[in-house]
Parts: sequence; structure tokens; C-alpha cells
Amino acid sequence: MELVHNYQVGYNELLSEKFDCIIAASGFQKRCTFLAEHVSSGCSDKMVISFEEQTNDAFRLENESIFVKLGYRIVKAMPDDGEEVERMVQRLCRSKISRNINVLIDYSCMTKVWCASIVSHLLRHDFHAERINIYFSYTPKKVNGVLHRSKLKCFEPLIFENNQKPGKRPVTLVTGMNYNQGIIQELIGRVKPSDVYAFVPCFSHDTGYCQGVLDNNSNILKNLPAEKIKKYPAEKPDQISSMLTSVCMDLRLGSDVILAPNGPKTFGLACILMSVRYPDIKTYDLRPKDEKIQADPGLPAGEPVILKSVFRIEEDE
Repeated sequence: MELVHNYQVGYNELLSEKFDCIIAASGFQKRCTFLAEHVSSGCSDKMVISFEEQTNDAFRLENESIFVKLGYRIVKAMPDDGEEVERMVQRLCRSKISRNINVLIDYSCMTKVWCASIVSHLLRHDFHAERINIYFSYTPKKVNGVLHRSKLKCFEPLIFENNQKPGKRPVTLVTGMNYNQGIIQELIGRVKPSDVYAFVPCFSHDTGYCQGVLDNNSNILKNLPAEKIKKYPAEKPDQISSMLTSVCMDLRLGSDVILAPNGPKTFGLACILMSVRYPDIKTYDLRPKDEKIQADPGLPAGEPVILKSVFRIEEDE
């Protein structure tokens, strides 16, 4: 399968579409059940991934209970466990034999590893389909502007098929930014890129967030030319993909491009899809060291944002 189209569709299209599979994630945040409670799933096979640790938390138990009542089967996985998620997708899709398969993925509360594992598995295996339409749904949340610093534990490729050894070319880092002050600074210190591009999110429902990110990351951004600081609309994943493509296409000709999907999940999804389309571009999962961070209730802040990605069988040349 190859990715042939990415475009944003309206929420109403999601409400009228029929899906063969629906995959969601359950966590602490209230928004993780928003889509499931508002979209009619009909006869779809429904699966929800839940975090294996801390299963006695009241918010987690409440959200899982909602999913069970809505007919979802629960699969437990650790945040960095892509293998269990891939086995889940294999079981879910084994019986799907159709020219066109529609899959709805609510990645609002998914880890990047889970999201990348689902996409990677769907594209690597033959489900007797000529076309797979994946609707990626993201429910915006009320922004948590709590300032914190994280230590970087490690970073690993999200698309493991792209784990080639680095060459001798210079490295260009294309990174997302958020309120976390420390993790990107540490990544820059470890990777030692010859060039850095910073993508700064702007939310329509919180106009002050963008300036807060700029202020909190001034120690990095002050060293970058203005044209390498890209403000992007966080609720428009198709525009994020276009902006990333515009930046990366020229860069990959003369350097090894590394994407660091820090910030809102819409930017993370755009990075994953970029690595799917262009395997020479690596997307890294940044894993912080264990730390206590103020709980984020993740209250919904608007209708889901939908990106439709169309994959087709690769044509023989």
C-alpha cells in the first residue's frame, strides 16, 4: 500500500460514513470517549486500547466502562508497546475482505507508538483490499498551559522499517514545540543537527497558547532565523502535512531529516504520515524519564478534527 491522498473532511462526513473498523484509546482524559459517544458505530468492529498500568484510577475505570457499554473490546498495552497493538489490528482486520476498507482511528488519547503501529501494520499486510481509507479523528482539548521540564530518556524511530543507520550527511532536525522547555533542548544536544526548524502550534480556541510556547522556548528560538520558525494551525492537519512537505522535500536532498513530533497530536500524526510516504525521513518518539506532572483533565474543546488518508495498492512500474 502507498499513501496517495491526505485531506481534511468535515465532522458531518464522519457522522454519515460507515466503518469496517473503529479503533480508539482510553485514558485519563474526558475527551477520549467524546467521539465514541457521538458517532453511530453500527455494525463496525470496535476496539479500544487501554493503558496497562494504573488500572484502578477512577477516571480510567469510568472511561473504560463507557467504552464497554458502547460495545468496544478492550486491549491492554503499555504506552511504548507497539507489538500488542499490531496483534490487535491483525485480529481486527483478518476477516475484512473487500475492495475498499474504511477504518476510523480516534488518536486523541493514543501514544504515538500506538498510532504509528496501527498505520504501519495496516500498510504492511494484505487484507485483499485495493484501497484503505483511514479517517484519523482528533478531539481538541482545553489547553493545559502548565509549564514543566522533562529529561529525555531516549528517542527511537516510530516507523521501525525506517531504522536505517545514519549516513555521513548532515542532520536537519524538524521539531514541534510545546510548553515543555527541556526535552527538545536535550535532543538538540544529543543529535547535534547542523540545522533546526521549529514548528509552533496555534489553537483557534486558545489564542494565547502560541505566544506562551514562543516565550517558554525562547532559549532555542532566539538562535533560529525567523524563516525557520513555522507557526501552524493545530486544528488543520492537512495544512500541517503541506507545511511539513514544503520544508522537508528540499532538505532531504542534502541532509538526513529527523522529525521530532513534540506538541499536539495533529503534528505527531503529520510526522508519522510523512515517514510512511518518504521512508528516508525518520520520525523519532521522544520518551521522557518518569516524572510527576500535574494531571490534565483533557476536557473537549470542540468538534473532532478529521484527516482522511487514502492508501492504495502500489502499481507495478
